[in-house]
Amino acid sequence: MDKNNFDGVRIALALIVVFAHIAALTQAADFKYFEVIFSSNFAVKGFFAISGFLVTKSYLSSRSALEYAEKRLRRIYPAYTTAIFLCLAIGLFATTLNTSDFLKSPQTLKYLLANLTFLNFIQPTLPAVFETNPTQALNGALWTIKVEAILYFCIPALIYFFKRVGSSTTTVAIFFLSVAWVYFFTFQYSGSKGEEIAYQFPGQLSYFALGAFFAVNVKALANIRAIALVSLLALFMTNNPLAKLVINPIAYSSIVIYLSIAAFKSLNLGKYGNISYGIFLYHFPIIQALIFLGAFEANVWIGLTASLVITLITALASWHFVEKKLLKRTSHYVVASNV
Repeated sequence: MDKNNFDGVRIALALIVVFAHIAALTQAADFKYFEVIFSSNFAVKGFFAISGFLVTKSYLSSRSALEYAEKRLRRIYPAYTTAIFLCLAIGLFATTLNTSDFLKSPQTLKYLLANLTFLNFIQPTLPAVFETNPTQALNGALWTIKVEAILYFCIPALIYFFKRVGSSTTTVAIFFLSVAWVYFFTFQYSGSKGEEIAYQFPGQLSYFALGAFFAVNVKALANIRAIALVSLLALFMTNNPLAKLVINPIAYSSIVIYLSIAAFKSLNLGKYGNISYGIFLYHFPIIQALIFLGAFEANVWIGLTASLVITLITALASWHFVEKKLLKRTSHYVVASNV
């Protein structure tokens, strides 16, 4: 792939999520405006669009489906597992139970089994941990990894239909399937947790499929700047929630991919390591631990600074000592960091 800024855009998206979660988890009055400036909703959807683009390229460059699966497993699971055990270590430190009772608790075992298999929603907490925090979940950001893993399995079928039916027809069909899912659980469903279900698969498939579409459709990619500008203008011109359901995936996907391929390409942030994934994985438990220790109560800005610094250091350590070591030397992530 030509010189690009995917690393820079992904780091920016990850930091948007960090600031949004600092505001949500601390509930500090000083950070209320973060909720307006930093949209974790936009950032997460931007991640899915970029993932669709890059993972499609990865699949097309793989010699077999098995090699593709191995590359995906090597990329996401080692750091993901590390994040789960980091949460366990933090929980062991923060719990009001003694060590033996904590480790023997069925809740602890349930936490490990559920989270290691991407079923974070089954057990998001550990026994007697963060009981005084506004939120008790150890890592509320991990729900996206489950969706991401499911989307990886969609790529072979997606590429098959791209070749047999056409990328445009396939993308339109998938797009409206995904939007219909979000519409139903947002506006029609009367049960509990409708909005939460709307965010699950296939609610994010429209963003991922559009990313894949731009990866294989040269003409669409050549016009992505115009697509981004028109869709962004359309987004600003309407307050209709139904219209936004349709416009959002197009606008978000085209904007983040355009910025990734066309803006600030000389930055080459990948040479420092592919740390966006680590920032996303580790920031939530770090913020939670600092809230527990009273860092934000003492001074919200010290708490914020500590959250950012510790998260960045942890992400760098994860890249160099966990993620990079388990990737193949030919991986583009490794090659970029060695430039």
